[in-house]
Order: sequence, then C-alpha cells, then structure tokens
Amino acid sequence: MSELSKNGGHDTPRGKKRSFLLSILLIAGLCLYALGLGWADFLPTKYGFTILKEFSAAALTPALNYNPDLYIPETAPPYWVKILSSLWLTLQYATCAICIALTIGVTLGFFCTKSWWSSKNKHNTYHIPLIVIHRFARTIITFGRSIHELLWALLFITALGTSPFSAIMALAIPYGCTLAKVFSEIIDEQDLCNSEHLKSHGAPAISAWLFGIIPAAIPDMLSYALYRYECAIRSASILGFVGIATVGYHIETAFADGYYEGVWTLLYSLLVLLILIEKLSGFIRAKISSPVQMSPSLPISTDYPSSNREGKLAILRRQTTKPFALSIILISFSILALIAWNTGEPMFSKISAEQRTLNLERFLTKEITPYPVQQSGDWADAIPWAKNLLLDPGLGALLRTLYIATAAIIVAFILGLPSIPLAAKSFNAGHYSGITLRLSQLQIWTKKTIVLCAKATLMVTRSMPEFLLAFLLLQIFGSTAWPLILGLALHNYGILGRLGGEVVDNADPSSSKVAITHGANMKKVYLFTLFPSIFNRLLLYFFYRWETCIRDATVMGMLGISSLGFIINDASARDNRDEMFFFILLGACLVMVGDIISDIIRSRLRTT
Repeated sequence: MSELSKNGGHDTPRGKKRSFLLSILLIAGLCLYALGLGWADFLPTKYGFTILKEFSAAALTPALNYNPDLYIPETAPPYWVKILSSLWLTLQYATCAICIALTIGVTLGFFCTKSWWSSKNKHNTYHIPLIVIHRFARTIITFGRSIHELLWALLFITALGTSPFSAIMALAIPYGCTLAKVFSEIIDEQDLCNSEHLKSHGAPAISAWLFGIIPAAIPDMLSYALYRYECAIRSASILGFVGIATVGYHIETAFADGYYEGVWTLLYSLLVLLILIEKLSGFIRAKISSPVQMSPSLPISTDYPSSNREGKLAILRRQTTKPFALSIILISFSILALIAWNTGEPMFSKISAEQRTLNLERFLTKEITPYPVQQSGDWADAIPWAKNLLLDPGLGALLRTLYIATAAIIVAFILGLPSIPLAAKSFNAGHYSGITLRLSQLQIWTKKTIVLCAKATLMVTRSMPEFLLAFLLLQIFGSTAWPLILGLALHNYGILGRLGGEVVDNADPSSSKVAITHGANMKKVYLFTLFPSIFNRLLLYFFYRWETCIRDATVMGMLGISSLGFIINDASARDNRDEMFFFILLGACLVMVGDIISDIIRSRLRTT
C-alpha cells in the first residue's frame, strides 16, 4: 500500500470524503465568482445597517395594533382578527390544495408504478400500451413538479384572475405531481410476497396487487402526505408575493410601510403555526409509521383453539396504535377540509363563468403563442424567436439561477455538518445505546443548552419559507445574489440538519459502542466512527436538496435579482405572455435536468 493511502490520502474512503468536501467548496467559490460576488457584498449596505438595527429592535416589541401612521377605518376588524384571518386563509388554501393534490397523487402514482404498469406484465397482451401509459404519466409528473408554485400562481392569475381557485390550483399541481412520484416509489419498494401469494391462490392480478401491496404502503404514503401538507402551508404563505392575500402579502405590505413591529407579529404568528403543524404532523407520522406493538404475554399460535386465537387477535388489534391514529387523522383532516372548502370567498373571481372561459381560451390559444406566430400563423417563425430569447437573456439568467442554487446548497451542507450531532436524539442524552457516559453536571447542562439552541435554530430556519427569508435579507444586504443564496441556504440548513440527525439516530451503533468502551469521547466517536459510515447517506440528501434548490431558485429572481424569476416577472409586467411562458418552460427544463442528474448520482450512491 502506498504511503498516501496509509496516511488517509485520496485513495482511501476518508481521502475521498475530504476530496469531495474540498471540491464542493471550490465549486461554491466558482459560483460566487461567476455571480460577481465578493466578500464585501456580504456586508449589509449603509441603508441596510439602519434597517437591520430598526428591524432587530422591533423583534422585542411586536405590534398589537395597526400601524399608527396609517388611516384605519372604523369598520376595520381588530388587529388580532386580521392576523388570524391571514393565517386561516393560508391554512385554508393549503388544506384545499392538498385535497386535490392527494387525488392527483393517488391517480398518477398508480400510473407511474413500475410494479404494475411496466416490469411485471411482460407477458401481458397490453404490455407495450402499459409502458406507454407509464412513461406518459412519469413525464406529466416530472413537468408538473418542475414549475414552482409561485410560477403556477402567476400563470393561473394571468389566465383566470386573482381568486382562491388560482391559489389552490397553483399549490395542488406541483404538490400532486410530487406526491405521485413519491407514492409510486413507496409502492414499488414494497415486498411482492403478499401479492404473489394471492396470485397463487387464484386472485386476479389487479386484486392481488391492490390487496397485497397497497395496504402495506398506506402508512408511509400517509406519512409523506402529512409532510407535504406542512410544506404546502409554507408555500401558501408566500403566495402573497403575487397578490394573493395570505400572510406573505401582509408581511410584504408591512415591510414596505416600515412597520417592522407588524412584520414581527406576522412572522411570529406564522412561525407558531408552522411549528405547531410540524410537531403535530411529526407526532402523527411517528404513530402511523411505528411498528405494531405486540405484548409478549399474548403469543399467537395455531395450538390455541380457534375462538381463543381470535380473542387474542382482537386484544392485539386493540393494543396497536395504528388504527386509532389513522382514524383520528382521517376524521380530523376531513372536518378541516369540509370547513376549508365551505368558508371564505367564492372559489372563483366575480367575473362570470362565460367570461372566465373566454379569458382562459384567449390565454391558451393566443397570449402564450409566440408573437411572430400570432402575426404570420407559421410556427416555423417561433424558432428564431425562441433562439433569440434563449441566447439573450435566457441563457445568462439560466446560469445565474444554477449558480445561486448550487452555492446555496453547498453553504447549507457545510453549515449543517456541525449541527448534525446536535440534532440527533441518541447523541445528546446521558447515555448512548445503553452505555452511560461519564459527564459532570456542568457538562450536562452546557450540552443541553447548546443542543436546545441548535435545535431551535434548525426548527426556525426550516420552518421559514426560503422566499420569505430572501425577501427579508434583501432589504438588509441590497440587490445582490447574496440574499437569495442565504435565504435558500438557511432554509436547507434546517432541513439537512434535521435529516442528518435522523440518519445518526438510525445508524448502526455497534462500532460507536466499541469506540466508547475504549475511552473515546462523543466528539471522536462522531468524527471517526459515525460520520464516515453515514457520509453516503448525507450525500443522498445533499443531491436531493440540490434538485429542490434549483426549483426554488427559479422564482427567487421575482424579488428583483437578475435570474430566471426576474425575467419571468419582467415579461409578465410588460404583458408579454408569450415570453413569460417561454421562460417558465425554460426554468422547468433546468429543473428537469437537475432532477435527472440528481437521480443518477443518488442511484449510484445507494449502490456504494
């Protein structure tokens, strides 16, 4: 073995990890250079310092009343009613959207499953049509989730006007397509033994598939649907930036008026809502995903008489928490959905159904048609038009979007690595995997304080929508790409920290226990035992979040920074619907390419 390998060089696993970390730092530096950013741009502007000082001071005195500098009519509701109304509207849109998204997810998820629509029916007469259906469905969900919900909102508002329907569908389409993708993957990962067993006893193929696979997949599907519901609430909150009166609209308005106390009231209210939903969702997910608890005093055996065996099965059913948890979640969500669908403004704007149909038809058949084609009727004229838009300003905006997303996820990953052991439950108790750790009382309290602060930071950063973080940072740092990078990085830092903590909790503790018994402290155990073993899993999350960052970065330019979102917003402001639609499709293509690259890399990492 070479001396390089013996010393942990590039030929060893540790050397490869070090090379990867150095490589992504270099890539981040190149992205910042390409964006024209220097470290001087990282400092707040002179005006930004003033805003930062006033905004930070206002955090201690959140508003309890309307802005005293503005005229408030006597008929205006109390301030707290306005806050609660904006939060309810955010929750209402998210709830209605997730109802539609679940329908889309279940339907398209069925068509996207490999276990039924492609690989398992090779001897079927309809094998080729089934493959075509599968590929077509996969294309639909890839396209649907590649367009950010803010861009969907922009399209629906342009076509149908500002209305609850536009907000709901803007959330439902990308979330439904995401649910379809994950649902199909959950189904495909299920054990086929039950399905094959039913087939061997004469059950039709579709019945064996439905009753042999789907029941086992339902807990994981519900668990992921709850997580997407959390995300939908965050997304609904930022629809205010395109004119829909959710909490983001009031935050933007209060900031523009310089009423920072009101901004903090709205931010605190939004954070409380998001954290409560996250905690409740996490509790329910833990219940429905936990294994069935069997009492050792009630074994099941065929030696028991039938009646006795049935009685013990009934007791076991009562002991498990899954049916109870599933019933509670379904009943509670059904009640919430009924209230959400039947309260508030009418689903559509006040214009007539006939006028809405005419507007939609004009938008689809004329406004998004390339302008040269509108004039000549010849689609060949769209080619030079598209080429010109792609070269200037499309390509430059596309690259800037990619640079912002890449720099952001690298910053989030580097910042998140030290937070991972602090976020792990198993790593921060007075014992580890049954081994009591020798810590003084001072060390215990110090550790608890650090862990509490770290977990609070992770929770706040992942709860705050990245678009909202970027908006707030933009007021402080000025019109550079730094606010966009930091907004994305902070949000993803919270997510990667949480996911990394779960990876540590689920890691095999055997090697760590050996290191502890030989006198290693927890810091050394993490750095030299656990971290190398979980590194590939962390990279899976890194590339998954990179893919998500590309999608989010496509809309960040709507805040005024030159990227895809900026030129999309500019085209919309100039009423050039054809250019707006072209740039939205260009952004979708970038996301799809990032999705493909991410999938390839993650597939290879799973096999190493």
